[in-house]
Amino acid sequence: MNTWVILTIVAVLGSGLTISVASSQSDAIPDWIKTAAGWWSEGAIGDADYLANVQWLVDEGYITLGASEDSTFVVRESLYRIEQPSAWERQIPNIDEMGESIRDSMVHTDTIENDIPATISVTMSRIMGENIDEHREWGMELIQEYLGDAFNHTSVSTAIIDGNSGYVDEYTVVIFNFGIQGISYSFEHEGMIYEVKYESDIADYDTHLAEAERIIKTFQLED
Repeated sequence: MNTWVILTIVAVLGSGLTISVASSQSDAIPDWIKTAAGWWSEGAIGDADYLANVQWLVDEGYITLGASEDSTFVVRESLYRIEQPSAWERQIPNIDEMGESIRDSMVHTDTIENDIPATISVTMSRIMGENIDEHREWGMELIQEYLGDAFNHTSVSTAIIDGNSGYVDEYTVVIFNFGIQGISYSFEHEGMIYEVKYESDIADYDTHLAEAERIIKTFQLED
């Protein structure tokens, strides 16, 4: 086993996650990653710097982190699945009367009693328009109609989500004394729009953001 693999496993072993290494990627590991692993083992760089490199390996698909032992998966009728750790409680699914959208969600147990709990949700809905861009335009017009200046679209970027081209949106909604902050990953697949997002009270948003983003990355369409 290569030195960088050993060091990576040591770095994340305490998390209770299962780890697999993509063998097809192993020969393509950049030299700077291998060098940094050696530096970290010698104490030349700190844990934070090295863990940033580990995160890069995860993001690029060199390392896959599976569900922890106390996790299950939310599965929607063989359409999709997403990890549900024990600290997150699944809610009753929301299905619209016309059957055109389904929303599964889970709430962090520490925030269930909050006015705005920390929530991760998956929504599957019929596409409005010819493609995801037209759907997004329709959605933004709807949001502006109902929320107006209360909605602040802070950033948008493109991303590949489970092999599908999509978007990452960050936003806030402030109404009276309530403030919501969220991040949403959306993409089109076979005439449907899938949206996976994390929302929380603005004041509590950062508390569960890293865990929520890790969970969101476990989302995948079922074959």
